[in-house]
Amino acid sequence: MELTDIKKVGVVGAGTMGFGIAINFALWGYPVVMSDLSDEILKQSRKNIKSAMSLFVEEGLIARQQTDDTVSRITMTTDLVEVAANSDFITEAIVERSQDKRELFNKLDKLCSPQTIIVSNTSGLVLSDFASDVGRQDKIAVTHYFAPPHIVPGVEVAKGPGTSEETYNLTYELMKKIKKVPIRVLKEMPGYLLNRIQGAMSREANRLWAEGVASAEDIELGVRSTFGFRMPHEGPLGHYDLAGMWKWPADVRTRSRQSEPGPSAEVTKKLGERWAQGKPWFVDSEKFDEAIEKRDREYIQRLKELYWSQEK
Repeated sequence: MELTDIKKVGVVGAGTMGFGIAINFALWGYPVVMSDLSDEILKQSRKNIKSAMSLFVEEGLIARQQTDDTVSRITMTTDLVEVAANSDFITEAIVERSQDKRELFNKLDKLCSPQTIIVSNTSGLVLSDFASDVGRQDKIAVTHYFAPPHIVPGVEVAKGPGTSEETYNLTYELMKKIKKVPIRVLKEMPGYLLNRIQGAMSREANRLWAEGVASAEDIELGVRSTFGFRMPHEGPLGHYDLAGMWKWPADVRTRSRQSEPGPSAEVTKKLGERWAQGKPWFVDSEKFDEAIEKRDREYIQRLKELYWSQEK
C-alpha cells in the first residue's frame, strides 16, 4: 500500500478529539466520514468544527474559502458500516476504555476491506490491551494526538507487536502530509512517550505543592517563565546540549544533578557512556557559538512578545 492509495478517511468518535482529528484530514484535502452514537453528538461536533475553523480564519491561519472547503469534505453518520465502506484509513477516537475499544476494533476488522488501516488515538492504552483479537495485526497502529488536536502539531506514532513497517511508515508519512509533526515511539509502553514525561513533571509539581514548597500559583508561574519559556526552542536533551553539559567534567555533571530524583543504574550507565564520548545530542560541536546565538535570538523574540509587550 502506498500513501497515494489513501484517498478517503474515517474517524470514529466525534467528541473532544474526534472533531479536531477530522479537521486535520479535511483541511488538507481528504474526504472524511465521521461517526458517533447519536445525531445529537454529531450536531455538536459540526458546531465545534465550524467554531474551530472560524477561529483559524480570525487569526489569519487560513482563508475563508478554505473553511468552506474543509467543512464540505466532512460527512457525518451514526452508521459504522458507512465509515468502514468509505475509508482507506480509520482513526478511532472513542472513550479511553479498553473493552469499548476492543469491541470497536473487532467490528471494524470485520467490516473494513482488507487493505484498510485502523489506528487508535489512545493516550495511555497500548494495542496489546484491546486489539489482540484483530485479524489485520499488520494494519493497526496508534496516532496519539494532543488536545486540541487540530492546533497542537505533535502526534505520537506507535505500533503494536504485529504492526508492519509498511503500516508504521505509511502512518508516519500520512501525518506529515496533513502538516502534523509525527514523533516515532519505538516500544509499546502505557502512556507512550510524552504523557510519561508530562506525568513525571505533574507528579513532582503536585508533591512540591502538597509539601508546602510553593503555592500552586508560583509553581505555574515558575514553569511557564523558565523552562516552559525555553521549550519552543529546546527539549530536555537539547537543553543540556546548549548548556554545554556534554563538555563539563564528569564530577561537575554529577553534582549538578544531585538535587534531582536518582535515575536507575541502567540509565546512569547509558548516560555515562554517552557523555564519555564528549559530544552533544543535536548541536554541531564545531558551531556551538552559532547555536547559542540562534537560541538567544529566538528567546528575545518570545521575551518581547510574552513579557515586555505587557509593559506597554
